[in-house]
Amino acid sequence: MLLKDAKKFILDRNSPIPLYYQIYNFLSEKIKNPEMVGSKIPSEETLMNFFGVSRDTIRKALQLLKQEGVIESIPGKGTKVIRSIGLDILTSLRSFTEQMRLEKHVALTKVISVKWIKAGKKFSKLFEINEKDKILKIERLKGNELTFPIVFFISYISPASNLTGTEDFNGSLYELLNKLNKPIIKGDATIEARLADDKIAKLLKTEKNSPILFFERLGRTYNNLPIELVQGWFIGKLYKFRIHLTTK
Repeated sequence: MLLKDAKKFILDRNSPIPLYYQIYNFLSEKIKNPEMVGSKIPSEETLMNFFGVSRDTIRKALQLLKQEGVIESIPGKGTKVIRSIGLDILTSLRSFTEQMRLEKHVALTKVISVKWIKAGKKFSKLFEINEKDKILKIERLKGNELTFPIVFFISYISPASNLTGTEDFNGSLYELLNKLNKPIIKGDATIEARLADDKIAKLLKTEKNSPILFFERLGRTYNNLPIELVQGWFIGKLYKFRIHLTTK
């Protein structure tokens, strides 16, 4: 049950963050657990008593979850969780496949294309190679057994990876690089909010101009050697990133 063993949540009524959004964040944390799929959401009255707020506040929080497609209300049967929200911890380097395993999902992949392209000015500088050298470009859609697709990835791989392009890219690219003794051990990432253009909307089977989280990371292997530039377009309502911050 969603509130089982949960201590009464104390809302910060002096915070600039609206109460309904604080409740939404609390419920999102609970729902991200894949084991919650199929579970019923407590009644509005139960949630009102638990959080000490009005019915309108609860309805606003639940409406956000409905908009994200993670809960569904059925007349006469109540509201239940229909999918979990992917949550990637940005302080850890892991592949999408590994992230799905941690969330007890089965990662699914559709390989769109695999080809060698000229590095050109951008990638010759990025990978510290000649402009005429070839790099591997891999395009894939990824999701899980509940939702597919969730993200469209393009990976640009340095020739230093020793990949041939004939490998099976339906699994984890990072696991392939590990086997070649070129593991990605550190990287710099950026995330920005975007709207889905025609191409991305079609690939992700979502509406044009719908919210997208654009992710880009340059991964490095031993000796600080840049090995992969990955770009990902995540459906905004299906995936979240978390950053752990500390003062020390």
